[in-house]
Amino acid sequence: MAGNDAPDAGIDAPPFTGHVLHVVEAGLAARWGPMLRQTLWALAESGLRTALLTNDADLIEGLHTTGVECHQTAHLTGWRGWRLRQILPGRFDPPPDAVHLWGTAGLSWVQRWADRAGIPLLIHALGMKAVERVLRRGLRNNQSLAVATDTLAAPLLQRFPAAARRCQTLPPAVALPFHSYQARAGPHTLGVLCVSHLDDTSGLDILLDAVAQLRRGDCDLQVVVIGDGPGAGTLWQSIRERKVNDCCVVIDEPKLWEKGLAGADVCVVPDCQRELWLAPLLAMGLGKLVIASRDQLADWFIEGRTAWQFTPGSAVELAYLLTRAREQPKHVRETTESAGEYFHEHHSIGGLVEKLITLYGATVSGGAS
Repeated sequence: MAGNDAPDAGIDAPPFTGHVLHVVEAGLAARWGPMLRQTLWALAESGLRTALLTNDADLIEGLHTTGVECHQTAHLTGWRGWRLRQILPGRFDPPPDAVHLWGTAGLSWVQRWADRAGIPLLIHALGMKAVERVLRRGLRNNQSLAVATDTLAAPLLQRFPAAARRCQTLPPAVALPFHSYQARAGPHTLGVLCVSHLDDTSGLDILLDAVAQLRRGDCDLQVVVIGDGPGAGTLWQSIRERKVNDCCVVIDEPKLWEKGLAGADVCVVPDCQRELWLAPLLAMGLGKLVIASRDQLADWFIEGRTAWQFTPGSAVELAYLLTRAREQPKHVRETTESAGEYFHEHHSIGGLVEKLITLYGATVSGGAS
């Protein structure tokens, strides 16, 4: 799509070194925490004056020793978000050169302030909720768009074809830990991690049906489902109905997926992930096998290269792939090595930071308007 390079950046233009305010809601921070922490830190290290406004205390704690100016507020969404009309002009005077809104939480209040202060606004879509909200509200002259994948960009470009120069695809990125995780050799309990919205019963039921099928065949596996949303109780009921409560665990604390990924052999994405998570992408980088349905929005799910994929809705195919993951270590290794190469080629944190800096400069200078 238009936008693999920032619009009208100018080869000889000096690097942008202004002031950018990042606005991040806690739910999005839970799904993308490592990327957000690393990106903000790297932006500050590059010389940008980088500020953060969030309702996530853990995100602020993770940036405690960096040069990021952190500001906490109780709410960004709902009726309590009205406090932003006082917080934004009160804490950011003079105003920043640009605002980077990750997702669309707080958009109404941030937009009013940006209009009054003459600040360009970059809206970053990491899922369909943000795309759908922009489609409903329209695209203003002082707004630019960043999207995680071309699939998310497609409906925006169809609705706003004249704004193609203001819509950039920025693949997500994250730096890997210094230590690497080695695949466990020999017979062992297969560790399966699913990171999901817990209310998404259709996808999780597919996973549970596959697990029940495997358990009837005495397959030794342990499944951990980590996610957000109030659906944990319903999910536990589904687990008991399928009599797989001896090998399934549900954790309704989404931020724990980072720890859960460390001990997993396989990361499963059982249906279309409309709100993207960093977990499967990081799994690819860490050498974990990813098994996903074929209807994903994210273009980093590539059959045979970065993931094994199955027909959407087919618990039978998912069970078969989990069996392969246990019984065919050579094929697992081939895929995980290929996925690691793809990850390093397309999802480096340095590349993302460079693109963001260029995009901020173009946005502030009017190149994206």
